[in-house]
Amino acid sequence: MRMAARRSSGLLELSEMRLPLIALIDVILFLLMYFLLAGSLEAEERELASTLGSGSTVAGDTGGFTPQVVEVTMAGGNVAYRMGGRSVASRESLADLVRALPKAPGIVVRVADDVPVEGAAAALQGCRDAGFERIAYQPGARSGAGQAGK
Repeated sequence: MRMAARRSSGLLELSEMRLPLIALIDVILFLLMYFLLAGSLEAEERELASTLGSGSTVAGDTGGFTPQVVEVTMAGGNVAYRMGGRSVASRESLADLVRALPKAPGIVVRVADDVPVEGAAAALQGCRDAGFERIAYQPGARSGAGQAGK
């Protein structure tokens, strides 16, 4: 097998420097197709849910109106669910209480520090049973008279 000797001048001819244009065009078309498909399949940013916000907008925040808040506290060793001036003691009663509220703005479940997990879970399930899909959980609220100084 005989190999062609290179010229001693060190310059390359035009035919040696030519890129394989067909392969380059294929790669560019594949990249173009990828970016077009990836851009059209992705949801627009304004339609994405922002769950890691600054905390200023939560479920139940209706833009300046009083949010719908269920407070879960301990009263005499039992879990009490309070909304406004009404207080109930069971999950079913809580679901009946909040069922008449508008569902679109959502609801906030504010749980005191001393409430057991079962009480918080029952409040969340009661709101879900009433038809709410947007439920915000706010832990660590002080119970009873400790909230007055808040």
